[in-house]
This record gives sequence, C-alpha cells and structure tokens, in this order.
Amino acid sequence: MGSKKEQIGRNCPFCGAVVTYDEYFCRACHKRIIDQTQLDAPSTLAPEMYVVGLPKLYLSILLGLAGVGLAQFYNGDTLKGLAFLCAFLFVSFGDFGGAQYHTVLFFGIWIAAMGEGIVSAWRINTFKRTCSGKSYLFWAEFCFLALIVLLHLATGIPEMAYLGKFFPVVNVWMMR
Repeated sequence: MGSKKEQIGRNCPFCGAVVTYDEYFCRACHKRIIDQTQLDAPSTLAPEMYVVGLPKLYLSILLGLAGVGLAQFYNGDTLKGLAFLCAFLFVSFGDFGGAQYHTVLFFGIWIAAMGEGIVSAWRINTFKRTCSGKSYLFWAEFCFLALIVLLHLATGIPEMAYLGKFFPVVNVWMMR
C-alpha cells in the first residue's frame, strides 16, 4: 500500500518556488501574489528551496545610529549609502566656508540617513520593494569604524573630538 504525500503548497507563478497556502508573497523572488488563482499556474523554472532573510528593522535603527550609510548598505542600497557617507564625510572633514551651517548639515545628513534606512527596511519587510541583500561596502565601513573604536579603546587615540567626526552619537554625547 503506497502512501499519498500531502501537498504543502503551490508554485509561484513568477519563479516556480513552493508557496504555502496562507502566503501572499513568494519568499524566493519577493514578488507579491495578488491573485491567489495564479498559484497553480505552470512554471518553466525549477523551484528553489531556500530561506530568505529579511533586514531587521531594529538592526537598521542601531546601524543608523552607529554610522552614516551603514543602514543603507545593510538594506542593499549601495548608491544611497555611498551618497550619504560621502556627503557626511565632506561636511565632517571639509572646510567648505559655511561654518554657520556646519552643525545643521552634519546632524541633518545623519538624521536623513537614519530615517531613510528605517523606511527602506520597513518597505522591504512589508514586501513593498525587493532586497538584493547586504552590500559588500557594509562590511568595509563596519570594519573601518570598528577599527577606529578599537584603536581608541586601546590607545586613547584618536581623541573624542576626532571620533565625533565619524560617529554623530559621540557629538551628541559631548554636547550634553
């Protein structure tokens, strides 16, 4: 007597991956399935079985607090991360003749980068946009910032005022 296996899901109409009956999105291709009758559509692609990890919102918040551009790199937005990081470093280290606006630009870029990183992670987690995974520049910036912190903890150099050029949180802490 042969036993009949129960089907746990249907195939995604876009990529052919197995989608369970109660899901309204494909975990493989991140596309929203609006019409539930499409789930039985034949697919020419072989279904892939893997677990997709989504960016965590609280981690995006912490990374946005730690460094400018880290949340964007974590969410896979390489160009946005580079734009925020370059603008922040230009304002932080550059002398562009606008000393009266330096603090506003410094904290404005940081707050804008944090806000964009949080919104981007939220949109990815609600499946309103796709995520290509972490950017390789995430690890480059993360390791660079970690090296600066370790160097400061081990030797006391660079000083806190210089650390504030990389970490806006340090400037907020020093202002109190």
